[in-house]
This record gives sequence, structure tokens and C-alpha cells, in this order.
Amino acid sequence: MAELIAVIVVVGILSVFAMSLLSNSFATTRGFYDQLLSQVQYARKVAIAQRRLVFVRVDAAQSRLCYSAGGGCTGGDAVSSPTGEAPFRVAVPPGVTLGAATFQFDGLGRYRDAAGAATITPLVITVAGENTLQFSVEHETGYVRP
Repeated sequence: MAELIAVIVVVGILSVFAMSLLSNSFATTRGFYDQLLSQVQYARKVAIAQRRLVFVRVDAAQSRLCYSAGGGCTGGDAVSSPTGEAPFRVAVPPGVTLGAATFQFDGLGRYRDAAGAATITPLVITVAGENTLQFSVEHETGYVRP
């Protein structure tokens, strides 16, 4: 009887650790998705508030906000975060993948491609990790839709 109870306790402890590992990767993916979504929404708001172009530059390692498509996102080219950090940067955590993209919001908050051309379809950004999450940027209004 004591051996059975010991086995049940050990299995219970192992299952708690296993569940925390599984839940952590889901939370990491969801947390990054929420940060990226907020950053893109913020980029649109900054473009409208300042009446100037704001570029969102996404690569496999990070997402940054800049005032030019090709700049280094440093100095006067960097868009500051709400807390004042420049550039506003969101790092991609390990185990999460993200497709590269560069796009912009104009002074009216409309979504444009990196060259400034209007698009006819929404931009869909996919964050993949433990699960896959997407949000879209509407082509006419620039509205960021979760």
C-alpha cells in the first residue's frame, strides 16, 4: 500500500512539472503575439499623431519601428516606445517563428507596403510556436484586427 501511494505521489509531481513546461511554451507564444499586436497598433497611432510615415520592420529575430524603410532604427530614425526606449523593439523569443515583412503606416494611418504603394488585400502576420496566431492589417484603413 505504501509503495502504491509513493508511486502516485511521484507521478503527480512529474505531471505538474510536465504541465508547466507545456503551458509555458503556449504562454510564450501568446505573450509575444500580444506584444507584436500592440506594437503594430502603436505604430499606426504614432503615424496618425505625428502625421508622418512609420515603418514596421519585422525579421526572424525582432520587430522594430522606424521612420524610414532602410535606416538603422537609431537616433532620429527610431520610433520611441511608450516608455521612451528607442527604437521600439520586440524580440522574438526562442521557439517562436515569424515571417519577415516591412510595411508602413502613412500620416492618415493607412497601411502601405514598404515602397509606399497602396495594397488591395490585408496584410496577415502569423506568429507560430506552440500554437499559431494571426492578426491582419486592413488595406484601406490600416486597422489592426486580432
